[in-house]
Amino acid sequence: MIGDRLGRMPTELRLWAAAALCLLPLGLTWSTEAGTSTFGLTRAGTCSYAGPAAFCTIGPYVPGSHVTGAGSPARVFLVFAAAVLVWAATRPRTPRTRRWARLAVVGVAVALLLALSQRAVTASLCLASALLLAAPPAWRSRPGEAVFGNAPSRR
Repeated sequence: MIGDRLGRMPTELRLWAAAALCLLPLGLTWSTEAGTSTFGLTRAGTCSYAGPAAFCTIGPYVPGSHVTGAGSPARVFLVFAAAVLVWAATRPRTPRTRRWARLAVVGVAVALLLALSQRAVTASLCLASALLLAAPPAWRSRPGEAVFGNAPSRR
């Protein structure tokens, strides 16, 4: 069984770092190509019927743009996960905060899948790091304890 190599790091610090890593991809480019990743738009031209033959012009072409994390559907999962991880980091370790932290980890995993599908390498690395930080404390199972992480429960 592979152990948690970051287990000595305090749970609160791990959750804060994971939340920061969730927000970082919002400013990164999630394009699939070096050029553009959204479709361009050709606007309609105009025609002049004053002469014996119609004179028509083609409208301008507006190129597509890069998709950033802030424009990706993953932003919903990223903002939710970051907010919940910050909330869990500032609260006592209870079964309720554990359930919410697990839900945040699921949100990070969904955002990671979306980043991988868009071939966003940098965003994928950030989100994989966030999962490595947040998942072990949230999913660790200790018999007889109703808390998560390595911090004592403040009930």
